[in-house]
Amino acid sequence: SVSIHLALTLKEKYRNQPVPEDVLRKAKSLGFADRQIAQFIESTELLVRKMRTEAGVRPCVKQIDTVAAEWPAATNYLYLSYTSPWSDVTLAGAGHVLVLGSGVYRIGSSVEFDWCAVRCIRELGRLGFSTIMLNCNPETVSTDYDMCDRLYFDEISFETVMDIHFLERPAGIVLCMGGQLPNNIALPLHRQGLKIFGTSPESIDTAENRFKFSRMLDSKSISQPKWKELTNLEEAKAFCESVGYPCLVRPSYVLSGAAMNVAHSHADLQEYLSAAADVSRDHPVVITKFILEAKEIDVDAVARDGVILALAICEHVENAGVHSGDATLVTPPQDLNQETIDKIKLIVVSIAQELVVSGPMNLQLIAKDNELHVIECNVRVSRSFPFVSKTLDFDMISLATQVVAGRDPEPPAAPFLLGPGKVGVKVPVFSFDRLPGADFLLGVEMASTGEVACFGEDRHSAYLKALLSAGFKMPTSSILVSIGSYKSKIDFLPSMRTLQSLGFSLWASLGTADFYGEHGINIKPIEWPFDDQHQQNISSNGTGENIGDFIAEKLFDLVINLPTRNGGARRVSAFVTKGYKTRRMAVEHGVPLLTDVKCAKLFVEGLRKFGRAPPLRTDIDCITSRRIITLPGLIDVHVHIREPGAGHKETWVSGTAAALAGGVTMICAMPNTNPSTVDLSTLEMKEKIASAGARCDYGLYLGATPTNAGLVPALTDKISSVKMYLNDTFSTLKMINFSDWMKHFEQCPQNLPLCVHAEGHTMGAAILLAELYNRPVHICHVSTKDEIELIKLAKERGVQVTCEVCPHHLFLAIDQPLPSCHGSKAEVRPRLASKADQDALWANLDVIDIFATDHAPHTLEEKEASNAPPGFPGLETMLPLLLTAVNNGRMTLDTLVTKLHTRPKEIFNLPDQHKTFVEVDMDEEWVLPKAMPHSKAGWTPFAGMKVKGSVRRVVLRGELALIDGEVVAAPGSGKNIKSLPASQSSRSKPSVDTSMIPTPGTVIWSSHQPAAAAAPVIYPTSPRKTVQPVLNLTGRKKYTSESESTMPEMFSPPPGRVNQIPASGDHHQQQHQQATPTTHLPNVSSGYAIPAECDLRNTHIISVHQFNKIHLHHLFNLSHYFRVQVGKGRDLGDILRGRVMASLFYEASTRTSCSFSCAFQRLGGKVIELSEKYSSHQKGESVHGGCRRPRSLCLVLWA
Repeated sequence: SVSIHLALTLKEKYRNQPVPEDVLRKAKSLGFADRQIAQFIESTELLVRKMRTEAGVRPCVKQIDTVAAEWPAATNYLYLSYTSPWSDVTLAGAGHVLVLGSGVYRIGSSVEFDWCAVRCIRELGRLGFSTIMLNCNPETVSTDYDMCDRLYFDEISFETVMDIHFLERPAGIVLCMGGQLPNNIALPLHRQGLKIFGTSPESIDTAENRFKFSRMLDSKSISQPKWKELTNLEEAKAFCESVGYPCLVRPSYVLSGAAMNVAHSHADLQEYLSAAADVSRDHPVVITKFILEAKEIDVDAVARDGVILALAICEHVENAGVHSGDATLVTPPQDLNQETIDKIKLIVVSIAQELVVSGPMNLQLIAKDNELHVIECNVRVSRSFPFVSKTLDFDMISLATQVVAGRDPEPPAAPFLLGPGKVGVKVPVFSFDRLPGADFLLGVEMASTGEVACFGEDRHSAYLKALLSAGFKMPTSSILVSIGSYKSKIDFLPSMRTLQSLGFSLWASLGTADFYGEHGINIKPIEWPFDDQHQQNISSNGTGENIGDFIAEKLFDLVINLPTRNGGARRVSAFVTKGYKTRRMAVEHGVPLLTDVKCAKLFVEGLRKFGRAPPLRTDIDCITSRRIITLPGLIDVHVHIREPGAGHKETWVSGTAAALAGGVTMICAMPNTNPSTVDLSTLEMKEKIASAGARCDYGLYLGATPTNAGLVPALTDKISSVKMYLNDTFSTLKMINFSDWMKHFEQCPQNLPLCVHAEGHTMGAAILLAELYNRPVHICHVSTKDEIELIKLAKERGVQVTCEVCPHHLFLAIDQPLPSCHGSKAEVRPRLASKADQDALWANLDVIDIFATDHAPHTLEEKEASNAPPGFPGLETMLPLLLTAVNNGRMTLDTLVTKLHTRPKEIFNLPDQHKTFVEVDMDEEWVLPKAMPHSKAGWTPFAGMKVKGSVRRVVLRGELALIDGEVVAAPGSGKNIKSLPASQSSRSKPSVDTSMIPTPGTVIWSSHQPAAAAAPVIYPTSPRKTVQPVLNLTGRKKYTSESESTMPEMFSPPPGRVNQIPASGDHHQQQHQQATPTTHLPNVSSGYAIPAECDLRNTHIISVHQFNKIHLHHLFNLSHYFRVQVGKGRDLGDILRGRVMASLFYEASTRTSCSFSCAFQRLGGKVIELSEKYSSHQKGESVHGGCRRPRSLCLVLWA
């Protein structure tokens, strides 16, 4: 053919010779790449490119016609071509950002990287950048026409990127979102002067090159498995003998563990070395000691200038030796202890700082015997980035894109991401049924062709869901077990007992059956079908049937086959064993198969907990395109239920239904019923009615009277609080005499909050009594500017006073009435205040402790009468109004949760409501009707107001209570809070403790906006184990290169050897203390930290002999850091600001003098030139004397 003839011509005629333009143009039009032409003529790709561009042989840009020439094509589908002299499109010029995709879908590079590229493009567009996408795979979402501004369907190679860069002149290139392929060309592109966004290509090369990376780890005292770079076979054998087999053979710059294998013998080693050399001839091959029975850990992180902004940890279920693409991943980690997690954090921080990572990174570690070893670092996204982003509800790609684009992103409040209380499990999907002869064993080389991730309340439910989603069928009757090693038999023995207790019919190969039979397991032996004498033998079960027959007839629902050798399994078994044949038969006949002991144990434990399949959890398993936020159960501490005595207004059935409709799962009912709740008999009467009708949990107030102060201590275990009425309201409980107030302040137990209805002067008197008696007091429904400012002043003086504000005082004002709230309808106590008072309440959100409705459900007929009772219904309208305020930016969700959940629990000592949460739709816009559907009041003062946000679903103690406005909780399902398990919180603790950590399925949303109130925030935690919350009492801190602040302790640069970390003691105290800052350059808190032993400041540099190897290593690293910062446009002017350097050169050296001068000025200093011609040396003064005075004024550089 023409192509073959041209290739032969190039090889024979132009070897080591210039190629004519016409030959080059013909070669390019036939599709030969520069690299191929270079191979033919025995040259290099760069020389061929230079030859081609000097000859004017450049590609043009052609447009793909997507409408078959019926209309002018308008899509942005482009490609490079040498077959036409002109381009189909007008190039836009400089300013775009070029994003490299993942290329073709294949094992190891699939939709995960495409998700990252799409998220990156969308975020760049949101930031105002025009985007160019380079990807050759039309299957990807990133190649949709509406994803980017310009799309090139072309291969991802050095040549293509250089050609597009010449044509488009982009502002920069993003390599880190496409996986390994773009990373491979990072250094060549950088050497040609192309601007790479994100981490420096030198740092990428340091991470990819095994030798450089290992040297870097040694310099940071970070442990790694023993390794040796390959030079020849004999040295490789000697190394393997010295460390002991098994050993891992691994090349550099490869994806999916290509050519990686575990050698168990010299013969394996020789075979695997030749395979590794075939895959990666241009990069070194290293041999590493393979650690058996170790746990592998994946860490995904985003850093800015070496400072970690976000970090997520995944743990492998299988032991180390299974490629991360084939492994079962779990996040957040469920088995790692706090000491190990702390070590991981320090290692990641140290490596990110050393590589000056700006963007995404992935680190792989192995843990054994509480020791951590780093095995690999990729300065790019990994396959698990989409998995952790979705599981932990935090878009790490958007954060990474902001970093690489040079923006100053808002990091998460807690860098270590734990998610919203759910567990994610990712399982692989294989295609062994389409690969004849392939062995279903997992190893260091990736084999999966897909993966499935599912969420659950724990890892067992998530794992079962993931298996089902991957096509796994749950067993119903018979299970075959065949286990090779004695250790695995022992390890799996508890799981066998579980399977027996679940009623499965258990079968096993002869050796496995003998072992478990001796341990009391009722198991039936069955023979292999692969013996030569099989035709004449009768199986041990007496039927003549064998394992092969049972599998072929699908009489086994599940095969558990655990081979003797683990780690480094090959795709096609080198030994045709009975186990291999059994696995192949299971695959070919579609019988579910498990081949890893840890996965099998996890599966059996899931069966024990959930039976055949886990139940559907809509809060976890259902995802909507709307902004659905999960909040903890909300608490209203001020609710009037008019039963007994006035059931026509509100009953316990209707009032608690209205509470659930408003997202309230716990209420505290006021005492002004008929009769008033003032003693044991009336309390028991009210409790009897409440227990029969309540749909949500409830607490009961005791009304204070002049005569019942002495009863309060005896009733403490039956009431949630004591209520004192010091002003006129809709009640007969008003207390007039000051002496009666004092009795209750004196006799009410300190752990029981004393609530007062006090307005104006009476509120001041109540605060005075609180200070005199040194006891807490809670002020109800604060409404005016004077009141909130008085409470603020009292808090500043240390008075134990808390307060609440009602939504109607936040959203209604007397001088701005609504049509639905005027005249007699506007009567409420305290009265509606002015707009100025309302603004004062909003301005003092940090002073307000609680939002409470003061739900007073007087009927519409009563409110329209001439002598209307004061009060508004509000249970169903409070949350929509507050969500609207959140959407409008007047407050944050953190503030809402604090005032409707956290602070009520603290102040009133309320118990936990386990498995209780509220789902709200933040985007639903609607108008409040004239009457809300559940309250018997039949009206609302907020009718006609437009709100944004609604309650979608309420779950109370694991049971569905409300769905889409319909209350499904039965009357009487609510519990008295005194019957619930006591909370672990204590009034002696001023801040949130572990009892307030969300239960599984409960999320406290942490807004990414600046907090409106400096209130404590509970951050999401792992549902498996209790972790102390991190409190942010001063607002969210940003870690930028311009700040001088220190990082949180677990994310500060490690002071010494990373693995020498003391055991984690009081983690709560560790989280609250700040780390001691390490020695580093001024005003570059995220910069390069100088070890104390290498600090040369205030030192005269006279001779090169003053420097040792360690000095030079850190000097080069510091130089590299500064160069990267300058390349990114970072301002380093504060480092030497105010310093002056005097430059005195006696020998002409333009390059040396200019380099010193340029570097000094870039760091903010100033330079003065000292000339020998005008120096005092001309008058006979010595050189030393001439430099003495300048040396006292500035730094002198003498050469």
